[in-house]
Amino acid sequence: MSAAPGVAPLTGLHVAKVAAQPALVVKIENSSAARPQVGLDRADLVVEELVEGGITRFAAMFQSRRAASVGTVGPVRSLRDVDAAIAGPTRGLLASSGGAAVVLRRLRKAPVQLVLPSRSAYFRSKSRPAPHNLYARADRLWAAADRAHRAPPPPYLPWAADAATASTSGAGSRPASRLLLTFSRAAHPRWAYDAGSRRWLRSEGGTPSKVVSGARLAAQNVVVLRVRTRDAGYRDPVGNPVPETVLTGTGSALVLSGGRQVAGRWSKASPYAPLTLTTSSGAPLTVAPGTTWLELVPTSGGAGVQVR
Repeated sequence: MSAAPGVAPLTGLHVAKVAAQPALVVKIENSSAARPQVGLDRADLVVEELVEGGITRFAAMFQSRRAASVGTVGPVRSLRDVDAAIAGPTRGLLASSGGAAVVLRRLRKAPVQLVLPSRSAYFRSKSRPAPHNLYARADRLWAAADRAHRAPPPPYLPWAADAATASTSGAGSRPASRLLLTFSRAAHPRWAYDAGSRRWLRSEGGTPSKVVSGARLAAQNVVVLRVRTRDAGYRDPVGNPVPETVLTGTGSALVLSGGRQVAGRWSKASPYAPLTLTTSSGAPLTVAPGTTWLELVPTSGGAGVQVR
């Protein structure tokens, strides 16, 4: 399925013309040493996944903005197995600092183009110590696209025509003002709905999440998928076991938008297949157009989801 004319594939927003560029997915660090990040506030869609040590990492997706308005993004970090299922459906570019040999072998089989560190697209900042100081220039990442990876992606989520027709505006939705997530003992992001801006505002625990410019991280939608995790079969450089998020099969889902929530199910037939959302009755579950954060919260290890 190709992107609908006039609808941005990663936001569902109506546009005069879909940007003639592929999706650019960039792996961005989320340890305390990496904050505040650069460029997350300019992403169309962000996926948060669990990595080793109990922390999380982001896959930030860009497509609707011009490269000049995206600018620099980072800190850029390494790939994980689940990135094949996250980025694969975009058929675009996947930028990172690299990855374990076993992960790179698997990702090279995915229908994406890996854009690994080079002098032209990446640079090290002197303001932070390594490895938390690798940044990338969006224009040069996009310029690296080969002929097979230059097309806009298909719609990433089942977008509604507008907020009024989205499932969160339907009869099965309920009010929601706060979302409390637990990925691990170390990672517990929070989202609070701000009626004035009609956006969900992110915090890391009790600390408001911001980028270097001071802009608050926010989204029109937050979509929570409960996912299985398993041992990835290798360890990080300091010896921590690496968890692997499994983003295939099916599981429970929760969509929050406009101060309301609706529960349902997610399914994904294969790593590169599109994500399908349905209500508890099996009807299609649609997402309001806008920027979206996709939270891949484990079903085990003390992880949890609370809505208030």
